[in-house]
Amino acid sequence: MPYIPTEVIEQARQIDLLTYLQACDPHELVRISSNNYTTRTHDSLKISNGKWMWWSHQIGGYNALDYLVKVRGVSFVEAVETLMGRAAVMPSEVCAAPKKDEPKILLLPERSSTTDRVTEYLFGRGIDYGIIESCISQGLIYESLPYHNAVFVGYDREQKPRYAAFRATNSSRIMGIAQAATSTILFG
Repeated sequence: MPYIPTEVIEQARQIDLLTYLQACDPHELVRISSNNYTTRTHDSLKISNGKWMWWSHQIGGYNALDYLVKVRGVSFVEAVETLMGRAAVMPSEVCAAPKKDEPKILLLPERSSTTDRVTEYLFGRGIDYGIIESCISQGLIYESLPYHNAVFVGYDREQKPRYAAFRATNSSRIMGIAQAATSTILFG
């Protein structure tokens, strides 16, 4: 087996998956929203903010090297050679793992004073009215302003909101995920 110097491996680890796919396999990349992508081959594989997650297999990573080994099944040596043999795929910026000690804030959209549109939308999707009311009263679902989207909130053990997803209640296909971050998240 060929020897690969540690510094070459570290350079390969610096190449994020989005940069790799844009440069080497652009037809595989599918844009979902402004900063979120998936792939044509694996629609449950999501790429966002320098990270990727293959939800159907519960594996993820931060770089193209992990993707080539875990998803494509390429050997580690072949993956490093693939990444470092392509001069066009030099990292645009370093994608380091997030610091765990940095507190993050989940930015939620403003609440509407009513839940009429959300209730109508969910009931129209076949969800029992009692379940809808229970979720609304527990704060698991609410209606946002100004667009009246349905917002689904997940809480941790201390009952602090840690996750939120939103979906349009009208005929548009607007949907997204709020993430714990230090930057502003816009809800369409």
